[in-house]
Amino acid sequence: MRMSQPIRGMLLALSAALVLALTAAPANAAVTVTLSPTAGAVGTRVDVLASDCDKDATGDVESTDTSFKLPKNNNNAQGSFTVTEKMKPGTYTVTVTCGSDTAATKFTVTSGTGAATGGGSTASQATTAVLWTGAAAVLIAAAGLWLLKRRSNVTAA
Repeated sequence: MRMSQPIRGMLLALSAALVLALTAAPANAAVTVTLSPTAGAVGTRVDVLASDCDKDATGDVESTDTSFKLPKNNNNAQGSFTVTEKMKPGTYTVTVTCGSDTAATKFTVTSGTGAATGGGSTASQATTAVLWTGAAAVLIAAAGLWLLKRRSNVTAA
């Protein structure tokens, strides 16, 4: 059985897109840091979750002497820190190191006392690169399919 030219071209375009997507993916997922809450005053306990971290991790709050441990829990690492009086109102970067991977997110110290609510996270740069590579592969495949469709509509003279 012989395949027509448009079908062969379509299969070639899909194969190329699949190869690009698979070679761009990292061997393991990148660490993602989530804080709960993402803002709070002095005395607020902040829970830190490092997703896709399969070992004990460490964390610290930028420009402070606050550091904390995140023990391994299944495929994540979890820990917490408390906003101290030394932390003046403003935005601080919370960095978590899991093996050779590092991820960070922001925490805002507010004035007053008591805990604020909310949650948020940020992905490491490796995750962003994989997402953009996947998006590019999809666009290349779509463009290839469009060109093949356009070619099949051309009539011979």
